[in-house]
Amino acid sequence: MHELPKQSLALTSGSTSTAEKLCFDKNEFMKANFSVDEFLHKNRNAPSLEQLRDNLGLYLKGLRAAMIDLINEDYADFVNLSANLVGLDQSIEIIQRPLEQFRNEIESIHNLIDENVSQLRAQLEEKRQLREFKRSLQSLKTVYETTKKLQDLMDRKLSGEHPGQAVDLERAALDLIQLQFHEKHCDRHLKADQQAQIRQLEEQLHQQLRLFFNDALQQTRSSQNSEALERCLRIYITLDACSRAEKVFLDDVVAPYMSGIISEQQLQNSPQGLAGIYSKILNFISLHMTDLLRLTLYSDKLQGFNFVVHSFWSDVEMRLELHMNSIFAPGNSEVFYVKYKCTRDFLAKIEELLTSSGEHAVSLYRHHKQTKSFEARWNLPVYFQICFQEIAGNFEAKLEPLLQDETLEHANPCGYQLKPFNAAYSALTRCWSEGVYLPELLPKFYKLNVQIVLRLCRWISDTIQASKRSDFARPYTQHQLLIALHSDIRKLDGYLPELQQLIIQSVPSEKRTKVFKDVLAKTLLTLADALGAHLATIQDTLVQLLINECGSENVRQVNDLPRLYRKTNREVPTRCSGYVEQMLRPLKTFAKQHETQLGTLVVEHILAEVASNITKAYFNVVSEVLTSVQKTEESLRRLRNLKSGGAAAAQTNNSSAISDDDKIRMQLRVDVTTWRQELSQFNFQPNQIEKLQELSNTVEESLKPKD
Repeated sequence: MHELPKQSLALTSGSTSTAEKLCFDKNEFMKANFSVDEFLHKNRNAPSLEQLRDNLGLYLKGLRAAMIDLINEDYADFVNLSANLVGLDQSIEIIQRPLEQFRNEIESIHNLIDENVSQLRAQLEEKRQLREFKRSLQSLKTVYETTKKLQDLMDRKLSGEHPGQAVDLERAALDLIQLQFHEKHCDRHLKADQQAQIRQLEEQLHQQLRLFFNDALQQTRSSQNSEALERCLRIYITLDACSRAEKVFLDDVVAPYMSGIISEQQLQNSPQGLAGIYSKILNFISLHMTDLLRLTLYSDKLQGFNFVVHSFWSDVEMRLELHMNSIFAPGNSEVFYVKYKCTRDFLAKIEELLTSSGEHAVSLYRHHKQTKSFEARWNLPVYFQICFQEIAGNFEAKLEPLLQDETLEHANPCGYQLKPFNAAYSALTRCWSEGVYLPELLPKFYKLNVQIVLRLCRWISDTIQASKRSDFARPYTQHQLLIALHSDIRKLDGYLPELQQLIIQSVPSEKRTKVFKDVLAKTLLTLADALGAHLATIQDTLVQLLINECGSENVRQVNDLPRLYRKTNREVPTRCSGYVEQMLRPLKTFAKQHETQLGTLVVEHILAEVASNITKAYFNVVSEVLTSVQKTEESLRRLRNLKSGGAAAAQTNNSSAISDDDKIRMQLRVDVTTWRQELSQFNFQPNQIEKLQELSNTVEESLKPKD
């Protein structure tokens, strides 16, 4: 059977001569992963679908012929295979019966085992219950015996209003622990009166232990002997009643002391105010808790107590909230700051007590529910809003209205010439000053600083626009305002690094991370860029104002020169015209008055812009005048030629007298030369002023003789 593919392949290839001319590879059908879709896709380029169908039919006929030949050749094997299967059903039935019987026997054994296991579990559970019952009976017996023993001890040694001996208390504590232990195992069998008796004995022991604890505290304060106190605390630890010791200390020692200190009346009568109250509260620790803390907090002898948090702080915080709630009122920001600062110092001293015990004790104190409640009572957002209204309100008052008669002030201790800048400087520094800034409000004060600078930037933009208006009327000039603005911006920009250091110093040391410093530096750099962007605008505005002062009217006076010289018999010009002085006067005045405030480089830049603008206008007007003069001169020459003839023209050309047109050109040369010389006194090179060289060349070319 395994040779079937080979035989069929051989028969197929030999049965027909067309097998070798198939349009597909017949070996594709022998592959284990043969796919019809892949076969059709691979043979999609066959000559035609009809030919592919015919070839497949030929190949099928060959396969059928090969199958018939194979059956004929192995016919005996096929017959024997069917004969061998006769009687197979009977053999299977013979084997099946004993197998089913064996399976039934196994199932019966499984059921028997399950029954035995169930019985065994029931017996074990019964045994366990009996064991528990036996233990309960033993515990019940012990409870009755211990109760009687403890009752006798309490009646003989620990009754009355005087504290018992430490030895008796220790024995009673051990008996009570044993009693509590066995009570857990037999509580179902105890009667109600027996349980009540146990609770009564427990309460009596704690009452005696409370008396002994108070007596031990007094002995420790008077004789400096803490042995009794230590034994008392150990008894509390033995009873797992550390919280009861803390409650006893709170009720019997802390509360009576604090009730006479923490009250509104004491706050009003205290010469030092809240600081005096806090000082008295802290004195309690040195008076009543020194030995207690030495045994429990500063050593590992007696662990499990936290008298500072659970006794001292719990009572103090409760009384501060209930009996001195006026300290939380944020109505007066200055008073609130003093009280809050004093309170932070008070809380820091409590943390110092706990630091020696480890970070766990400090963390327990910080996350204690009463600590959280106490911190929440201080309404810091309201305090900031009050500070914001005070700081921002005073600053905003100097900005509105936009320009006032007192806006420019020359003498100020802060060094700024404009009141808004003085107000901004005061507002920025006040945010971080003592009496205003609180570390918990760092993000809010930092944001307020940014808002102040950005609001000042907006005022600067509006002021620059106002200075451009023609109806500007103030006791100070537009130049004075803009120059003071320029000077104050540079001064405030120079103050920003100092402000950065001030902010860093105001931040707690643990928060002075590299990320914080980088973010702060980036923010202040952005503010500096916002301020610096106005400097160029101010300079452009000053340039425009100077151009207006120099005036286009002065430049247009060049057009009057032909009228002054033509047919007037004026002498040859040797001095510059008055319009040159008029154009130069604003430049000289500006450089003289404001170079100190603006700086030489800024003044030179502004004057260069102004001079370039005027020179371009001057060049255009001079070019027009020279062109007009030349045209007029040529027109007059042609007119004379027509009237007098060629001889008169030749006589005119040979005349050595200076014509009116040449006088005009000479006047222009004198004016331009004066303009250029005066500009050179400002340290300008000719190439720095646009059109200056072209202007000089134009007037010089106009005086050259024409061919």
